Amino acid sequence: MNIANVGGDDADELFEQSPDSRTGFNGGLFFMYQFNNLFAIQPEAYYTMKGATSDLMGVDLTLKLDYVEIPVLFKVVIPAEGTSIKPSIFVGPSLGFNTGAKLKGEDQDQSAEVDIDSLVTSTDFSLVFGGGIGFMIGNNELGVDIRYNIGLTTWDDEDDPYDVKNNVLSFNAYFGFTLL
Repeated sequence: MNIANVGGDDADELFEQSPDSRTGFNGGLFFMYQFNNLFAIQPEAYYTMKGATSDLMGVDLTLKLDYVEIPVLFKVVIPAEGTSIKPSIFVGPSLGFNTGAKLKGEDQDQSAEVDIDSLVTSTDFSLVFGGGIGFMIGNNELGVDIRYNIGLTTWDDEDDPYDVKNNVLSFNAYFGFTLL
């Protein structure tokens, strides 16, 4: 689950007020290679929904930005001797590829949705950090993590772009299985 919003110096100006969060979905695949008992690298690929909501003169606006995201996370697995629990913290860069951008407006009488792909950059660079806890089930792992994805570049693709960046708080559940 994502709780997405936009930040940056011009976010309030673009929405004519402080925007509200948009709740969305994320899901995908990951591969973790653990170098030793303490360090691991985890490349991922997933679909994620970002954006924000706002109320502008009685019209509910929803900015819908969808991405295929590819983070590479560097993990520290915190040793928990004598237990099947695997806590971890992680950080890493992420590259997102925009797959759709829409602006939806609704009032009490009608609604309309406009494609705004031409106004949004095709890529999004961000930094991901967070932590999680896994529970070993044999050689497999069932776990949850929480992460914050902070945008480093604006998604506005106009000639004189606003400084607006994606910011996302994600709650994830995962199942990892051993290949070998």
